[in-house]
Amino acid sequence: MNSNIKLGGDRVPNYLEYQKSIASEFKAYEKRVRHLIDDAHWVEEGRYKEIILMNYLKRILPKHISVGTGFIRNQDTITHQIDIIIYDNTYPLLFSEGDFIIAVPENVIGIIEVKSNIVPSDLCDIIKKSNHNASIICGNSNKMLFNGVFSYNSIEESAQYILKLKTIEYKQILEKQFTNQIISNKLSSCVNHIVLGTKYFIKLWASGVTHEKKHDEWKGAPPHYSFYNMQEGLAFSYFLSNLQEVIIRKLTGKYVEELSGALSAYFYPIPEGKEARLVERIELR
Repeated sequence: MNSNIKLGGDRVPNYLEYQKSIASEFKAYEKRVRHLIDDAHWVEEGRYKEIILMNYLKRILPKHISVGTGFIRNQDTITHQIDIIIYDNTYPLLFSEGDFIIAVPENVIGIIEVKSNIVPSDLCDIIKKSNHNASIICGNSNKMLFNGVFSYNSIEESAQYILKLKTIEYKQILEKQFTNQIISNKLSSCVNHIVLGTKYFIKLWASGVTHEKKHDEWKGAPPHYSFYNMQEGLAFSYFLSNLQEVIIRKLTGKYVEELSGALSAYFYPIPEGKEARLVERIELR
């Protein structure tokens, strides 16, 4: 009997296979372009990879949430060019021409740096650039920002990435403005989601809480990055699911409550939870 069909004929969605197919879709587009261009055009290929991700987001995000590329100006300061800006289109933009935009912080929900491949030696500089952009967007506010790094490929050895994450100086990010703050302002907006190829997913737990009932041993832990080996090729989909969850929480104002059972099963289909895929936790010091 098909395990996806209940008695009575009701079909149970196979969310796990669906989420796996997302990585397959991205990789198929990547290979399709690579087969048609030579090594002299890697810059164009990189831009195309931004477009692949941008177009996917356009399909899945709510109609009043748009994606573009460009800059964000906060009074007298302006970011470096950002590959993908996720913004609320009910707020006016300073400039818009096609997908190119210049936005203000009030618009912005998230930013994503897109790379064809990230080697461990480049990881710190990429995070530093994204954190700099976030500091301009958020200023001294405690604005919650989805700050992501999306790399289509990675090297095989996870230990080298973990070693680099441990070399980053986090003291400035952790510094609180008030003694009773739970999370510092900069920690609310620094890089919080990273995908390295189809296998490796990194998530910042700013409050130290993993929010998975099956893995409560780290509740009350210090802020840390969790490095996961998503063996089934689920790193892409978990990155995108986390972005959608951030948007849902911003729209509903429900930052603590658990997602509904249906949404949780759809976004995060690993039965035993992603903490079962944990490689290492990197405490921010």
